Amino acid sequence: MSKVRPPLDRTFGSSLCDNNLQMNFVLDARFLRIFYGVAACSWMPHWACHYYRLETHSSFVVGSWAFSSTDSIVSLLIYSLLVGLNLLAIHTEKYRIMAAALTGIGHLSLGSLHAYRLLYPFTFEVFGYSWTYGASLREVLIVVPVGLLSLFVAIAVKARRFHY
Repeated sequence: MSKVRPPLDRTFGSSLCDNNLQMNFVLDARFLRIFYGVAACSWMPHWACHYYRLETHSSFVVGSWAFSSTDSIVSLLIYSLLVGLNLLAIHTEKYRIMAAALTGIGHLSLGSLHAYRLLYPFTFEVFGYSWTYGASLREVLIVVPVGLLSLFVAIAVKARRFHY
């Protein structure tokens, strides 16, 4: 007898005695809509940073890399794609794994950069001002958990598809 795969956007039951780990909360339709909406919003500070620096012609320097206008335009495009992908994932299942995985990898990359900076200080300048180490610590404390949650969601959604 073949299994009929229920829609991913439905909450499904779970038993503590069940051998299959079912992630009700993570796969709950309401949680997924909120998660992907928040994930889309999570890219906006990074997007706004590059937009503002282009408008003000201010500097953005990471280590020895002084971002050019072209670098910031490319960054805007990448962040726009990530925002759009997460917005699509709110209602379209086929984009969910990719959106969550890219959001997770992206946030973990940014968090790792800031963690590295805390261990091995290097220049980090935004809008002509030095980015403080406290600000880097806040970035680590915020974006690393967001990245881990995003990867967890990607894995849970993928596992759910695999089992049905």
